[in-house]
Amino acid sequence: MRLPARRFLWVLLPLLLGLIALGWWRGVVGERATRRELEELRSRAERLERANRALEREVESLKADPEARARAARKALDAAAPGEILVIVPQPTPTKGAK
Repeated sequence: MRLPARRFLWVLLPLLLGLIALGWWRGVVGERATRRELEELRSRAERLERANRALEREVESLKADPEARARAARKALDAAAPGEILVIVPQPTPTKGAK
C-alpha cells in the first residue's frame, strides 16, 4: 500500500507546483496590466487638469474683459461687429469615391 501512495505523491507534487506557478504568473501579468492602466489614468488626469486650468483662465478673462466677452460671443454666434468682415469657410463634403 505504501508504493501507490508515493507514486501518487510524485504525480501530485509537479501538478501542484505547476498550478502554483500558473497562479503566480497570472498575478504578475495582472499586476503589470493594472500598473499600465494606472499610468494611463494618471496621464489622462494630468491632461484634464491642464485643460481645466486653461478653461479657468479663460473664464476669468471673460469675466474681467468686456471686449473678450464680445469677441467670444461673436465667434460662438458667427456674427460680426460693426466694421468687421466675417468669412465663413464651409467644411468640405466628402465625395462618394473619396477614401
